[in-house]
Amino acid sequence: AQKGIRRIFGERRAEKSGAGRKVPVKVHLPVGDSKCPVIIVSHGAGGDLDTHFAQARHLATHGYAVLCVEHVGSNREKMTEGLQLMKNLEAMIHDSAEITARPQDITFVLNQAESWNQSHPRLKGRFDLEYVGIMGHSYGAFTTMVVCGMRPALEWIVPTIPPGKGLGASQRDPRVDCGVALSPQGVGEPFFIQESFASLKAPLLGVSGTLDKQQNGLTAQNRLDGFALWPSGAHAFVWITDAKHLDFTDSSGTERKAQASSSRDDVQPVAKAATLLFLDQHLKPENKAKLSSEALNPYRKGAVTDIKVYLK
Repeated sequence: AQKGIRRIFGERRAEKSGAGRKVPVKVHLPVGDSKCPVIIVSHGAGGDLDTHFAQARHLATHGYAVLCVEHVGSNREKMTEGLQLMKNLEAMIHDSAEITARPQDITFVLNQAESWNQSHPRLKGRFDLEYVGIMGHSYGAFTTMVVCGMRPALEWIVPTIPPGKGLGASQRDPRVDCGVALSPQGVGEPFFIQESFASLKAPLLGVSGTLDKQQNGLTAQNRLDGFALWPSGAHAFVWITDAKHLDFTDSSGTERKAQASSSRDDVQPVAKAATLLFLDQHLKPENKAKLSSEALNPYRKGAVTDIKVYLK
């Protein structure tokens, strides 16, 4: 194990979530026996337990217990069925069952963490569940945003959930204190309409870039434009020049490699630093550091020529 991290507690197949399905979880813990703030990690479409391996490891070295969740209805296995990747992608991001199940997976894992904290032989007493954050990329960003209070659109999902238009039910989990949405969605198919954002409750950080295109032909700018619709609060948005969609995942350190991206190595230091600053600000009351362009500029290199930080 990397210095500062206890060897990863392997895959845990919990019995069944509120969605009636198994939820694999991998736990990254700091070395020692101290109680740690908790971060839940939600992967994007076609991801798995290790899609954010390096990011989880980075957070664990800074004192967080990190629980990486696998969503079985939109994981790597589901994406590659029949070798029809684009068809499978379109199906899973419009699937009303999966759109509903993903936030339920997060709630279920938090319930499991409460149970493990009481009696698990290796995890007992390790989770400080007074301080909980969530982080996700792409479909995981959607999941993060919904758990933090945003409500999904009903227009584009199949099968239809009555009334078929407007906003779906809230799936906010009040135990989550803040979130980090990597490649957060703006207005448009398949996830959100303008009214979706007003119900955001937990402080949320969005991280995206000028080359981070959205689904169905929507531009990267659409992600940043969506931030204008977030309600007032302790929210922030980091906008990285020339950052691409796949730059916001990092599976290095594991054999399950994510799709390559030429600028990932330049973008990841910025994304990791922004994530840590924001989480520390909201989950470690003693921490005084604040997210700002000045704080991130030392991490700028290579493909990353400019970083802007927007605050609300």
